[in-house]
Amino acid sequence: MMKINSLAKYFVFFIALFLFNTSISYSQSGLKFSELAQRLEPYFDKLLIDDVYKQLPQGIDYFIWGYDIGDFSGDDHADLGITLRLAGDRSRNMQVYLFVDIDGFMRRVAHHKYQFVELPLEIGVVIRNNICFVTKKFEENHWKMDGYTYDNGSILLGEVFNTGRVGDLTHESVRNYKTLRGSEKYINTRSGKELFYRDFLSIPTYRRGRTVYKGYFGDTFANYTDFVHEGAYDWKGEKDCSFKVTSAFDDEYLYFTVEVIDDAIVTQSCDTCISDYLDIWFDINSNPTFDRFTERNGNKVKFRTQSIKGLYKISVFPGNFLDKDPYVKVSTNDELTDIQKEDAKLIKAVSNYLDDSLGYVLKFRIPFTLFGYESNPIDDEFYEIGCTFVVIDYDNEYRPEEKTEIATSAFIPYDPSTYGSLILIPDGKWYGESENIFTEDVIKNLFEYGF
Repeated sequence: MMKINSLAKYFVFFIALFLFNTSISYSQSGLKFSELAQRLEPYFDKLLIDDVYKQLPQGIDYFIWGYDIGDFSGDDHADLGITLRLAGDRSRNMQVYLFVDIDGFMRRVAHHKYQFVELPLEIGVVIRNNICFVTKKFEENHWKMDGYTYDNGSILLGEVFNTGRVGDLTHESVRNYKTLRGSEKYINTRSGKELFYRDFLSIPTYRRGRTVYKGYFGDTFANYTDFVHEGAYDWKGEKDCSFKVTSAFDDEYLYFTVEVIDDAIVTQSCDTCISDYLDIWFDINSNPTFDRFTERNGNKVKFRTQSIKGLYKISVFPGNFLDKDPYVKVSTNDELTDIQKEDAKLIKAVSNYLDDSLGYVLKFRIPFTLFGYESNPIDDEFYEIGCTFVVIDYDNEYRPEEKTEIATSAFIPYDPSTYGSLILIPDGKWYGESENIFTEDVIKNLFEYGF
């Protein structure tokens, strides 16, 4: 299984720089800008270096504690990341500046302020693989690494890596806001042995009718070999079977659209015949520690690999797209109330072929009350539910043993820790970060024109 380790390896790379100071990009006492300018000359024209200087603090001395040069805008031109500290600052404040070559000018695209714990070097920048990673230390053994990219006027937070200690374990988590893929890992700190690893996709869910702007990603694509948990030998790639999930909510329902790419659709020709269909698994158990993968008691960690309640499976059968309508089956390890049984009847599904006839689409809604909620459980914060979508794909109705199951996680049915994430996002918040650097200029021009 291919693990999500790009951020982790760059974090190790940065820590090596921090511990051993083997790179000229970091100084034990800080550089003046004139010293930095000399180091930048092999990479940038003098006019570009002047652009950088003019956008750093003016009228006050400062020292450059770290910098890196590389391309995080994807245009094959060198960009720049800098960490600095104001001279005479007795606090622990550090500032991070990111610069991009835009049309022959070095433009500041980001400015962040952080505080170090012990040393200014704890705040650093590393540019690798078209991503600018900003590393910061929160406390002993607790570090975070944010990966930024620049795209058409917007600075985007693409990836986040967190690591920290929990008792005698080291915990690592990764979230990629572009691919929507994430992972959770626990390691025995002393031996280095991996005790727990989960690899999954997240499905960001916004209120129905809300516009998801460029720079935020709301479509979840399931096309990874790692998530083909049955029939991987026969799976020929995403044109054979893959799918995309989008979701929304209102006060009463969850809404889903699933577009399935399938080169050989098998529809149900009789009541007992096999057909392609979709399973959605939910883990609706509450997670008071905001960690649905574990149960914690102080520094003691127990992995949630089973649950005696709170697991739901909703199966959506597409019908035959002609005279047999789609239908839904619900199963759970909960004892359903009479109200929940009635609310299960409120699940509505429709299906159709995709326009290019290379697959099919399922649209359906699920009432929150089916899961025992009185209404939508979201408040002012993100609300995360364990959730995995699984497409069951047959290519030949006479060979039921030849099937492929592709999911939105490395999935084991009754192990809730292997489920992906359904993330309900409140109004005014976003999954990820995106900031347009031209917003102030646009607003200024609008005011000048009388708006």
